[in-house]
Amino acid sequence: MRLSILNLIFACILTAVFMVFMFAKWQNKNEQIKALNSEILTTQAKINILEEQGNKALTYVRIRRGLDVMSGRRLSERQKNVLTERLFDISTDYRIDPILILAVIKHESRGDPNARGAFSSGAESGALGLMQIKYESALEVARSVGIRISSPEDLFNPEINLMVGTAYLLRLIAKYQDLQHALMAYNVGLGTLDGKLRAGTALPTRYYNRIMQEYQFLVDRIFE
Repeated sequence: MRLSILNLIFACILTAVFMVFMFAKWQNKNEQIKALNSEILTTQAKINILEEQGNKALTYVRIRRGLDVMSGRRLSERQKNVLTERLFDISTDYRIDPILILAVIKHESRGDPNARGAFSSGAESGALGLMQIKYESALEVARSVGIRISSPEDLFNPEINLMVGTAYLLRLIAKYQDLQHALMAYNVGLGTLDGKLRAGTALPTRYYNRIMQEYQFLVDRIFE
């Protein structure tokens, strides 16, 4: 009887030791799994950062390439570098396709920072610079975004013209919530487009179609 009790006690001790051993082994394994999961998450975060940086670098290169295709020698290397920086920041901050802005510039001025707009009659339209902004419109937009403009000559500065012109287009996109309408308004003016929308008359889609053609041209050249 005493032997049976001793055997039972010994068996219980062995079981307890085995359970402690297994628990310690499980706990160690669990810690290893946690460490491995943490390492995986850290590695994934690093990959995401590298991927984001890679995408940004690719966007930067595409903008620079687009400026070369669009403007040729009309812009200096320094001007292209500055415009690339500005357009990259704008596209990142406002989630707008930088190639679309380049398409507008290409159609409006062919990348000539000194371009002056003219009507079919030959009379000057008052549109100036890369994005062909009129001085009166530029003043109003510039004030709203904190850009200083003191004379029409300021619009021949490519950096100022880009920032004002893009701010104006972004405002139109926000107003109409429709890229096609925004681009049409950029061309004919808000008043004219709003009047056509209220009247239900045919919209001036030619400008929008031309911008899309320029956009596709740039995309084809940039990605070739």
